[in-house]
Amino acid sequence: MEAPKQRRCALRSKLCIWGLAVAVALGGAAGCARHPSQEELNRLEEARKAAALAEKELEAKKKEKASLEAKVSKKREELRKLEAKRDAVKAKLGGK
Repeated sequence: MEAPKQRRCALRSKLCIWGLAVAVALGGAAGCARHPSQEELNRLEEARKAAALAEKELEAKKKEKASLEAKVSKKREELRKLEAKRDAVKAKLGGK
């Protein structure tokens, strides 16, 4: 009775080992390429150029935003001063 169980266990072990060996071999063969093709290199270079251009545009937009925010801040300060002047004139006229 013990002999058939041992045979089945040994057979399962061998099948598992062979299965793992085949999986490793297929994964290694299919997963690795020697070198990128010229087309892939060209696409990579185009992507790098596009990224560099996008970064330059981003910096330009950040500078523009900072400039606009400074203008808004200046205009708000002018508005505050003019409102204070208006309120002073109203007070002198009797609160009308």
